[in-house]
Amino acid sequence: MAEQVQSILERMVAPLKDLRDRGLFSPTEIHAIVERRRRSEYLLQRRSAARLADFLRYIEDEILLEKLRKLRKEKVLMERRPWNRGKKRGHKDND
Repeated sequence: MAEQVQSILERMVAPLKDLRDRGLFSPTEIHAIVERRRRSEYLLQRRSAARLADFLRYIEDEILLEKLRKLRKEKVLMERRPWNRGKKRGHKDND
């Protein structure tokens, strides 16, 4: 069971590194995401039957994470837009 969970988590490394490198999540947040996913995967892989509630909780966590990722991506894009930088342009009076 541990090997299966580890294999699943290893496939998540590249996308999580990308999120970190883009500045969407801090290393501490990435660690929390991995721990939450690890716990969820163990619940789904346990010998006794996985309950529907475990699947639903995992799906809900991933939906919330995706919403947060989208919000942060929008924020990063807004900060990088050229009209958000530099001097403010004013109107000159030609008297």
